[in-house]
Formats: sequence, C-alpha cells, structure tokens
Amino acid sequence: MKSKLNGRNKIKAINTWAVALLRYGAGIISWRQDELKSLDRTTRKTLTMYGAFHPKGDVDRLYVKRKEGGRGLISIENCVISEKNNLGLYVRNSEEKLLKGVRASRIIETENVVEKEELKENLSRIAKTNWHGKKMYGQFSREMKDEIDRRRTWIWVVKSDLKVQTEALIFAAQEQALRTNYVKYNVDKTVDSPLCRMCKIKGETVQHLVCECSKLAQREYKRRHDNIAKLIHWKLCGEHGFDRNEKWYEHCPEGVVENAHVKLIWDMNIQCDNVIEARRPDLLLINKQGNTCIIIDIAVPGDNRVHEKEIEKIEKYQDLKREIIRIWKLKKAQ
Repeated sequence: MKSKLNGRNKIKAINTWAVALLRYGAGIISWRQDELKSLDRTTRKTLTMYGAFHPKGDVDRLYVKRKEGGRGLISIENCVISEKNNLGLYVRNSEEKLLKGVRASRIIETENVVEKEELKENLSRIAKTNWHGKKMYGQFSREMKDEIDRRRTWIWVVKSDLKVQTEALIFAAQEQALRTNYVKYNVDKTVDSPLCRMCKIKGETVQHLVCECSKLAQREYKRRHDNIAKLIHWKLCGEHGFDRNEKWYEHCPEGVVENAHVKLIWDMNIQCDNVIEARRPDLLLINKQGNTCIIIDIAVPGDNRVHEKEIEKIEKYQDLKREIIRIWKLKKAQ
C-alpha cells in the first residue's frame, strides 16, 4: 500500500502477490470460514487505512470485475473456495494411480465440484447481484438505461491510472457513500433537511451536486464544460496539424484556425440568413476536401440521462445543420 502504483495496479499487485500465497494451501489446509472472512476484513481495513477504500463503501462492489464496474479485488474466501473446487476437479478427472487412491480415500472433495469457469462466473455474479440489489449502493448502476454502453462506461476503471485514493473517492460518490445532506437526513438522521446547501431546491444527492445544481451551473459546471471543449479542440489541432500547446490545459483556442484541408471554428455565432436560436455550437469542424461539416456541442449529464441529452442536442442543431448545408453548399453536416 505504500508503493507509488496507481489504483488499478495496486489492486492487481494485491491479487498477484498477496492473495496468491493462499492458493497453494487451498484444499489441503483446512481453513475455517471465520478465518477467511477475518482475512478479508483485515484486507479491507488496510485498504481503508491508506485511503484505498471508503469506510462507507460497498463491500460487494470491491470484489466485482473491473470491466463490470467493480474494483477487481479477489476475495480470499472466494479464492480458497475456487482453488478447493479446482483441486477436486483435477483429482476427479485424473487417471494417475496415486490420485485415484486420493479420490477413493475421499481426502479431497470430488463429488460436488463444478467446472472452473462456471464457479468463477457464479461467484462473480453473486457479488454483482448483491451490489446491484442494494437500495443505495446499487442505485447508480440500476439507473443506467439500456441505451448506455456499459462497456465504455467502465473503460476508465479498466484502464485507470488514477491514484488509489482518487479512485476510491469516485467509487464512494457513485455508491452515495459520501455524507451529503440527503444521506444525513434519510440514513444518519443528523440533519433537519435533505435539501442542497447551495440551491436549497432539490435533495442534496451526489447526482444533484455533479450535474443538477443551479448554483453550480454558471461556475463549476461551465468550467468543466469549457475544459472538455478545450481538450477536444487541442486534440483536433494535433490531428490536423495546427499549432497547439504541449499540455491541453495550457491550450488557448483561437476563434478560427484553418489550412488547405480543414477549418476549425471555436465558440462563434454562425451567420445565418434565417433566425435560428441555436447557432453557437462549441466547435465546428469543416472538411474542405470532402465538403462536409461536423457540429460539436458538449454536454455533461448524469449517466442515466446520456441518451436523453444526446437526442436533445441533435434536435437542437437540426435548423443550423440545414442552414449551413444550404449557405456553405456542403454535401452533408452532422
């Protein structure tokens, strides 16, 4: 835990170097259930001491695969169960004379074993089902609609290079483990109102603070929005050969940059012949050779509103799309 590994690699190191030590004796040493549970508790306690796991975080999610939204830690209890099963499976299927004797002596359980992948999937499904079924901890995952690409949603977890403390904080926020007014009112019973301390209109949930509070809209949300737009502008400049700063956060976008191939417009009103309200997208990328245009507008909605916001943005710019196709004589715009 004292190493400088990022959160993902730190969990991977625990699985590889610490949990693996117990694999060798699983099925041979008679571990008691309470001993295994105690080892798992000690692991979580150590993670908490170093800020790698929030004290109020969900235990089941800690053991869910990263590609499914968990932290990917291997439970010591599940590890021993799995290895015990695998050993029994190997002894049951072996044709070696000595192992046949072991099978006949029933020293190792060989009757109620299942295939390795089946058991692994069952244990993973149990942890995931327990997490999703919890009213508070599982709300974030349950609210993600079918239109949301779950694989892409968890890419940041799978490829994360965040510090373990930062990773733990984000997970705690998604699980509503942070002590917001909503949690303090409904769970802790320590405050008189669940309303947001900023706007005093809606309940102070993590979802509200991240993307719904009217008091934060013109400051924190705008700064976040502009930073995302700046990053996209910086990347497009790199792709199309325009000058840019070495670091994206030092980048100062110009209103218009162009070369023989493309023109990139940043946060400008587009001159139209007709009255159009939505005529100032964050970015416009015009391909001169293909005679096409891409309208780029940024939104940072809650995860359960991504699809809804995407449709809203597309509809918002339909008039501008038709107008610039006509005025600029484009083949298409999107």
